[in-house]
Amino acid sequence: MADVFTRQNNQILNGRSAKWVATPAMTGVPAVGVVVTSGAGAWGAYADLIAASAITVQHWIGGFCIDNLGVAQIFEVQIRDATPASLFEFRINPTAVTPNLGVINPQFPIWRPANAQTQARAGGAAAKTIGITTLYTTAL
Repeated sequence: MADVFTRQNNQILNGRSAKWVATPAMTGVPAVGVVVTSGAGAWGAYADLIAASAITVQHWIGGFCIDNLGVAQIFEVQIRDATPASLFEFRINPTAVTPNLGVINPQFPIWRPANAQTQARAGGAAAKTIGITTLYTTAL
């Protein structure tokens, strides 16, 4: 997938533009996003970041915004599709309930086909919430 992104990214450098969009739509800065509940010492249930058929064209996920933590603890987050193949994983150890982390970026944007479901789940020491917003583009 990295080679596909590189070719399409070169089109942007040669005059095409890309517009990144946050889903769910941001209502504040930073946004709450989709609330995912971590398990107490285990993984919590998956929640849809992008529901199936929500984006009807191929798109790229360029990052994840984090806000509105239920507690300052270590969170492990897994992003997956409906296969369920893992797309991206990260771990954060915030020192505040509102971390204002901005965007957590994967090494390369993650290509997603049209009508693809994208989900997240979290794990932590306590069953607490984490707000996740997905940053994506369809312009590449």
